[in-house]
Amino acid sequence: MMTFYLERLLAIIEQSPSYSPLTRKAYRVDARHFCTHAETIDIPSMHRYITLLKQTYAPTTVSRRIHALATLFDALVAEKSIPSNPLSRIKKPTRPLPKHRTAFSYTEARSVIETLQDETMYTFYFLLLHTGLRFNEARQLCRTDIDLTERQLFVRHGKGQKTRYVPLHDELVTVLIRYLDLQPNGPLFQNTAGGLLDPNQTRRQLRLASEQLLKRTLRPHDLRVTFATTIYREHRADLLTVMRLLGHSDAKTTQQYILPSSEVARSSINRLTPITYSESVEVSFPG
Repeated sequence: MMTFYLERLLAIIEQSPSYSPLTRKAYRVDARHFCTHAETIDIPSMHRYITLLKQTYAPTTVSRRIHALATLFDALVAEKSIPSNPLSRIKKPTRPLPKHRTAFSYTEARSVIETLQDETMYTFYFLLLHTGLRFNEARQLCRTDIDLTERQLFVRHGKGQKTRYVPLHDELVTVLIRYLDLQPNGPLFQNTAGGLLDPNQTRRQLRLASEQLLKRTLRPHDLRVTFATTIYREHRADLLTVMRLLGHSDAKTTQQYILPSSEVARSSINRLTPITYSESVEVSFPG
């Protein structure tokens, strides 16, 4: 029976036009794991499976996997492979709140990028910092997606196959003009063989540069957070604008990207003014 369900789940994953390649890959792993460890698709089996996940994986992984299965089970119901979605009657694990963290400031992120010697790496990460694109959105850009006349780029490989236009920062235009003289055709960011950049090697370049300069690890996604935080907090863009630039469909998701930077936190503390007390009040501090 589970072999049948696995075949149907994999077919649904491959046939859905809304799933990105990364989503398909993750859903295939989720489907295979579930069909390996569950006896059937009903409420008791789901309770046992969720217990197994909680014993094995981090809360974030458990939540993501259950939400993915709920989506896939809805598709099974639609094609009448199962009568109902058992996860619709089970309280799903809540997504854990993100840990308290601060964003890298624009100055910190820019200083790391300026140390990159390779022209392709420099331009790639300069673009991420000034557009807020996702790592794979930028990786899959083509030369024809850049419109220097209108000063915008076209994201054709957005999450969920959504497309959008993103304006180009003045400095980014200058960087792109110089770069495009070296890379006129095909993928915007190419490896030496003319193909797309290797994701692991590309991430490694930023990680090594940041650890050497800042003694902290700056990841591509951190540049997206820095972009959102900077334009919202320092340049006073409204939340809807930030949401559209990031390609989000939910403002709640965007709000998680807007973090206090360490510089903002320090300046907020420095703006505190001394409190004047009357002479009759004695103030003491533990110590």
